[in-house]
Amino acid sequence: MKKRTEQDKQPAKMDAKSVLYVIVLLVLAGAVITLLSLWFLYEEMVYLYAMLGVFGVYVVFLVVTFLLSDGLSKKERQKRELLKAALGGECLVYCAYFGGEGHVKRPSKRKKEYLVEVYETEADGEALKKHLWFGLPEQEERKLALYKRFEGKFAYSALALIESKTVYLAAGFYEAAKDAPAFAEFLSSNQIVLYGDN
Repeated sequence: MKKRTEQDKQPAKMDAKSVLYVIVLLVLAGAVITLLSLWFLYEEMVYLYAMLGVFGVYVVFLVVTFLLSDGLSKKERQKRELLKAALGGECLVYCAYFGGEGHVKRPSKRKKEYLVEVYETEADGEALKKHLWFGLPEQEERKLALYKRFEGKFAYSALALIESKTVYLAAGFYEAAKDAPAFAEFLSSNQIVLYGDN
């Protein structure tokens, strides 16, 4: 636990979208200040109208981005709370990866590329290995579904919630991720059971 809290205290690096967001805000703020200064200097109404127009765009941009980001983070927080609750106690975790090979080396913080399913320990492990893509008959899929606690798609950061569990991972994904520093803690803190071919 100590290791996690130290990582949490480190300042988060800004991704490309955050940098673009800050640049747009600075450009709009700079345009508002420049146009306001020109209006004070030359007392031409055109500068005042231009400044009001740019200021309107600035406010709309702030409101829209705030509403979109807040709504998404609230929804994601609720989903993570459900995942945490499902991971309580003994369970089996089935994890499938839907992203590209490049995101195994450098995982995306926002793309929901991981399907996480949480099952009761009574679920058939051999059935989990054949689940979804590897020829499990429909009747067996329905039987397996009776033991399912939770299912959801998540971004990479949600994998940190999975600790000390038996995790079923695709063999191909495991081969690509086993040497990637981003997955070292996830792979070492769980018991990994491989399914499929690599």
